[in-house]
Amino acid sequence: MKLFFERPIWIFFGLIVLLGSCVSTGKISVQVPVPAKRSIPTDIQSVVLMNRSMSAGFSNLNQDSLEVLFIKKKLLLDDIFLDSLAADTTVKSMANAMYESGRFDVVVPVRRNLPNNNSSYQDSTPSLTLKQVKQICSEFNVDALLALENFHEKVKTSYETGYMNGYNGAGLKEFDAYVQVAFHSNWKLYQPKEKLLVAKFEVNDTIFWTENGLSLQETYEKLPTLKDALMNGAIENAKNFAAYISPAWQSEDRRYFMTNNPEIDKAVSFLLKNDWKEAEKIWMKYAIISLPTLRSQIEFNLALASEMNGNLNDAIEWAQKSFQTKYSLAAEDYVRLLKRHLANN
Repeated sequence: MKLFFERPIWIFFGLIVLLGSCVSTGKISVQVPVPAKRSIPTDIQSVVLMNRSMSAGFSNLNQDSLEVLFIKKKLLLDDIFLDSLAADTTVKSMANAMYESGRFDVVVPVRRNLPNNNSSYQDSTPSLTLKQVKQICSEFNVDALLALENFHEKVKTSYETGYMNGYNGAGLKEFDAYVQVAFHSNWKLYQPKEKLLVAKFEVNDTIFWTENGLSLQETYEKLPTLKDALMNGAIENAKNFAAYISPAWQSEDRRYFMTNNPEIDKAVSFLLKNDWKEAEKIWMKYAIISLPTLRSQIEFNLALASEMNGNLNDAIEWAQKSFQTKYSLAAEDYVRLLKRHLANN
């Protein structure tokens, strides 16, 4: 009896090892969307950007004149600057950031400055009328208008002296300089419905630089020019706002099953080329195969293809089928992950 039972047990465990060795997976890194902090209505796909911030005090400040001012004030500034190039830069940078998110189609007209008769950059500009917005949106064939309503930058600089070893007498004297640009902007998003819809946004943040040297001249030369500092503040202003209303992208790992069937695994070559449509076509041909283990793997792969093609509901359905056809921890985890992504979208 002892010999009779030993052989079947050995065969049974041998089959498990053999079957297990036939299951292999691959791993890829994919880009998945992270929802915006403030979602824009889905019926707004295309946007035209305009600039209403140019009040009477704006001008394209001369770089050399700015540096003369900086030196005259002995590297100590605490001033508001109304630079027209910086204001225009924040509009163009905003357009680029929105477009690169993949969420929006963006138009930046050559003539993008709208009249602003305010005597001060701080004056509140009345909203555009429905007629004006409809005219602009119709002209550029877009769903909405995004306007920069107000913009200014405050530059604050300072420096202090010290000694490299921390005390006077034995150490080398050094100078530490600090430049900060605080940027402020107001934006309005106009959507021309039967009644004009207006969403308001405000952006406030800072960007700064610190440098040090053995003389004030050496330290000054390491700092960005004031013009460059203003341009960087304008770009940062746009990035901050774009990140607030546009989805971002993050890398996540995804697994897929290799079936060890040459015909089915032809899909993998398309997967590796990011051609998910072709990969999906191949897997779909075998989605009704009778073997539960193999069908579950194909269904799992179809869930991945659906996700990569932007169909989260289909992806969840395929992942659940995979889980029900034959239980696997991978399918169970994938269902949870997909449902979490769907809830966040």
